[in-house]
Amino acid sequence: MTCSADVLEQTARGLHTFCLDLQSDRRRWEAFIASHPDAVVYHHPTWLTALEREYGQKCVSLACEDSSGELRAVLPLFLTKGLPFGVGRHATGRRLSSLPRTPIAGPVAKDPDAAIEILRAAIEYARAQHAQLEIKTRLEGLELLVQELVCLPWRFTHVAQLPPPSDGIPWEEFCEHGRLIRECGVCEDCTRLRFGNARKQHRVKWAANKALRSGLRVRYAEDERDLKEWYPLYLQTLQPNAVPPRPYRFFATLWSTMRPAGMMRFAVAEQQTEKGARMVAGSILLGFGQTEFYSFTGCAPADFGLHPHDIIQLDSIRAACKAGFRWYDFGEVPEEHEELNQFKGKWGTEPKRLYRYYYPNAPAASSEKPGRLTTSARKLWRKLPLRATEALGDLLYRYM
Repeated sequence: MTCSADVLEQTARGLHTFCLDLQSDRRRWEAFIASHPDAVVYHHPTWLTALEREYGQKCVSLACEDSSGELRAVLPLFLTKGLPFGVGRHATGRRLSSLPRTPIAGPVAKDPDAAIEILRAAIEYARAQHAQLEIKTRLEGLELLVQELVCLPWRFTHVAQLPPPSDGIPWEEFCEHGRLIRECGVCEDCTRLRFGNARKQHRVKWAANKALRSGLRVRYAEDERDLKEWYPLYLQTLQPNAVPPRPYRFFATLWSTMRPAGMMRFAVAEQQTEKGARMVAGSILLGFGQTEFYSFTGCAPADFGLHPHDIIQLDSIRAACKAGFRWYDFGEVPEEHEELNQFKGKWGTEPKRLYRYYYPNAPAASSEKPGRLTTSARKLWRKLPLRATEALGDLLYRYM
């Protein structure tokens, strides 16, 4: 898919919007997003390449430059077929999305003029492709810059602000009070890393210590065999919520591309037994710029009571601090998932509204509460063999 010359053209402000070739001009894109505080890992060419490989799609990488050739804005987009039937609040039909199968992306711009130009170029491109434009972002007020856009307030994501690395998390083998970090969990005397109020701090410490007493320890995977062992746990985690899983080849691509680039960590919680270490849970974290995202996780429901996700979060947040990230994003949660909202809220997070913008119109408003047909479909999904959910998920995502 390439941008047609009649869609993108020189503007009156001296700005030029075009399709940047991520293969030949990758460094310019990377340098721009590396210098912009609003850019996240989902804007990075490595993530865009993973999406391309997942279903053989081609990224429409819009870029806006000034008369001197300096980039002023970028906006990655993918053209998708759209689902042949409505599913919840998902749009149907052909879609030009930023980005499909991605929580947020949207435009990254140095100034309002560049944002306006690249958004208008995206609208023109969507028109030419007879597709609905969809932009997923945490930026508010894009409809005020470009009135053709329709704003749909989306869910909240849970974001924790991390202390600067100079404030120091006790990263040596022993904490500052002489106790092994992995044994004391959240040391009440170590005041440098806190999770909200005293009640939330106590909940974190209790859960982490329970995981430690159950013999759980966290390590970071170095071999793709760990990823293969984790994938069935990922399938088991999604099935009760009737969420279609991503294909294994997608995670294999992340492993081979994002991990070597330092943008992916795979945290594994293992239980020490007489027969050796047993993988209980694993979580994939993706980071770039100022934010690290808790992106994918897997754990057998029978092991939830061991609190593996608590010890993974604790270790991952410490690692994010050490790496210099400013924000740790736990991800969005549907409003009806109260238990998951409470889990993410206990880490002292702040809920931040996400937004979706559409052209020419937004999908019909619908409640997060599932209807009778959706409820029946979810019940059926929970009874399917795991391999069947894998195959159906792969089929569905080909259209999304």
